[in-house]
Amino acid sequence: MGNHRKNKDRAAAPDEGASSTQASSTEEQPESAETLFLGQYQLPEEYTGLVCLSLSIAVVAGIAYLGYSLRVRNVAEFGALLHNSDPWFNYRATEYMSEHGWKAFFRWFDYMSWYPLGRPVGSTTYPGLQFTAVAIHRVLAALGVRMSLSHVCVLIPAWFSVLACLLQVLFSYEVSHSLSVSVTSTILFTVIPAHLMRSMAGEFDNECIAMAAMLLTFYLWVRSLRTRASWPIGALAGVAYGYMAAAWGGYIFVLNMVALHAGVAALVDWARNTYSPSLLRSYALFYVVGTALATRVPPVDMAPFRSLELLGGLVVLLFLCGQSVCELQRARTGVERFSRRGVAQLIRIYAAFFVAIVVAALCAPAGFIKPLSIQADKLIRNVPHTGNPLVDVMLAEDASNLLVAWRLLLFPFFGWMIGLTPFLSSMTEHYTHAKCFLLLYGVVGLYFSTCTVRMIVMVAPAACVFTAFVFQWVLNFAQAGLFWTEMPPEEERNEGDAARTEKDRPPPQTAEAQEAALRKKKEEWTSKNTKKFMVRVLPLMALLFLVRLSGFVEDVNETADQFSAPGIVFHNHPSTDWKDDTIDDYYKGFVWLREHTPEDARVLAWFDYGYQITGIGNRTSLADGNTWNYEHIATIGKMLTSPVAEAHSLVRHMADYVFIFAGDTFFSDLDRSPLLARMANSVYHDICPNDPLCRHFGFQKKQKAALKRRSRLLQHSELQAEDEAPVEYEPSPLLARSLLYHLHANGTTEGVSLDASMFQHVFTSIHGLVRIYKVMNVSRESKRWVADPANRVCNPPGSWICPGQYPPAKEIQAMLAHQHSNFQDLVDAYEEAAMEEMLDDEYARGGDDM
Repeated sequence: MGNHRKNKDRAAAPDEGASSTQASSTEEQPESAETLFLGQYQLPEEYTGLVCLSLSIAVVAGIAYLGYSLRVRNVAEFGALLHNSDPWFNYRATEYMSEHGWKAFFRWFDYMSWYPLGRPVGSTTYPGLQFTAVAIHRVLAALGVRMSLSHVCVLIPAWFSVLACLLQVLFSYEVSHSLSVSVTSTILFTVIPAHLMRSMAGEFDNECIAMAAMLLTFYLWVRSLRTRASWPIGALAGVAYGYMAAAWGGYIFVLNMVALHAGVAALVDWARNTYSPSLLRSYALFYVVGTALATRVPPVDMAPFRSLELLGGLVVLLFLCGQSVCELQRARTGVERFSRRGVAQLIRIYAAFFVAIVVAALCAPAGFIKPLSIQADKLIRNVPHTGNPLVDVMLAEDASNLLVAWRLLLFPFFGWMIGLTPFLSSMTEHYTHAKCFLLLYGVVGLYFSTCTVRMIVMVAPAACVFTAFVFQWVLNFAQAGLFWTEMPPEEERNEGDAARTEKDRPPPQTAEAQEAALRKKKEEWTSKNTKKFMVRVLPLMALLFLVRLSGFVEDVNETADQFSAPGIVFHNHPSTDWKDDTIDDYYKGFVWLREHTPEDARVLAWFDYGYQITGIGNRTSLADGNTWNYEHIATIGKMLTSPVAEAHSLVRHMADYVFIFAGDTFFSDLDRSPLLARMANSVYHDICPNDPLCRHFGFQKKQKAALKRRSRLLQHSELQAEDEAPVEYEPSPLLARSLLYHLHANGTTEGVSLDASMFQHVFTSIHGLVRIYKVMNVSRESKRWVADPANRVCNPPGSWICPGQYPPAKEIQAMLAHQHSNFQDLVDAYEEAAMEEMLDDEYARGGDDM
């Protein structure tokens, strides 16, 4: 949408044959050049920009409405219901903050989760989501809008998705200064799965507000660098970063992204001889304001000065200060920047800063600087396995698989790569700090998105902007066919003919002949411009056809349907013979706990279900879905994967009920039983003896009786029949003796029964997807011991952080005495398994070659 400016300049220029008097008069009283819109509607040239702006606003409004409709249609299908897992914890925490206030929230130690230890929620939760929900709920109440807190929490992701789309418009326009880029990138960003998956109504998780916070930070940062007088906006960028730090742990990426850009931009300015102190001022405001706010967030605290993941921001600030000192010294002494003295001066100053940093690091007390977390180390070094099964599972689905990246980005996955070319061309023609930021954002994001799927959510805006640059080139080419500066031919006038000689003057024509000639000229003009319009629109039509051919619309609808289901309630699958259209077994199971168990009941379940047990069932859970205590999760895994009698001797001291997902048609705990066993075995080595990966814990092909073969023909027919028969599986001996298998197969599998004196079956959902058992012969002594506040350990004494302890029962203490969480065994086992797989592949290839 920039070609009309060039046409305007050409149209406004005086004709070559005009006299100087006419030119001067034209300059004194410039006439408004006119153009044709779609070849028919004549309008002044300055209105073309207004037309483009109006169309852009209309398109953005329409796509925002479409995106919001996609995200709230599940409310009409399933009701205002929160999604599975984390949203239930966030809602429970929001309720607590709303009822008790933010001061009590920060001192909240939750004894209903992570039994018998408890969890300090106030110091381990990013409170931005809860603050936002409570604030919106109270503002709506003050305005007279009656809406429950739960309904507000359900709709917040959809509301913030609209805000994120508007911020995408601002960010992409600041980078490109092009309406076509900003509008196109917003259209793509609104509907791609990477954004949909975290912004559906009911997905009340930190990412639903963090995406808007990240885009606001990035926009304000690049906006603060637009001109040398824009640096005060850096303070607003710091405020946005502080909100991001309160919202989600992804603030680490935001800080490092801004710090990296500030450092690179400073080097580029130095190389281009365009140094300006405004970059230092803007970054200093951003870092000081943002860090001051971030350190007020309990999970962050003093991490910006102690964590290796965040120290880069401080180092960049020192780097920019050193550059400023160098420039002041150089200006005072009059030394040229690229002279030998100028470079030597720069080296001396930075050497002094480097020595100061090293001295400060050496003088820091032992343990003051925290090493990289396991997750960050895996992302940076891209190691295949950390040995911690929880970390490996969370980061296992890497995006180096092109199919995974395609599912999350769809068409922008290829546009990301292709758009680099027109973007680099635009950046070469006109360099800006905003374009430099987008380039770094795209390259860094491209690397980290190959390590984990979660990073694709954060770099999706960049992928959409790069794709939009492809559309910009095509749209600008087609725009000349929409706005024409060449006017249709008018009836020729005779002014000025007196200057012509009689010889040069054309013979006089009749009025009919003149009208016919003018009509012919108009037809030729219309035909020429119509052809030009069609030729210029063809690339745009081809690009839109390519997007349509890729199945973009169908994939968006399918993804929206997939992410719209709350998880604990979903549509029936056509392959089942159930009559119900909606399956709510999981939700009904949690409701049963709330309505049919005592208020002090303790529920044993795999830790993923803990958020719903406390949020929906309002009962104490042994774990709540968080992963902060790996050994305790392994303890839960041991109880579920141990033999029945041994498991009961442990469970009776810890729980009153056992809750499992038991469906065969849909997800069940047996599907993940190898993972449960591996996590338990990484701490308690008796689950899978001499098998760190628990490869023999699970289902195996059913052993078949040997067939008697009397002839080659009979043998061939029997082998063929055996190959065509469906494969049958049976539990391995380790799985068959486990408590988890008996809870699942009791009463449904022939030959499998559970001793009712240990576990009594009390509930099975309508479709059999949930089973609940009551633990018999519960140790009342252990339960009373854990409930006694005197048995909690406060460190320091009188602190609000007072963890509980495991009961002193001999079975529990004997189990804890055998804890051994050395993940190196798992790392070695992973490497050994990878070596065996490689040797098998080489052997297979060798056999094929022979």
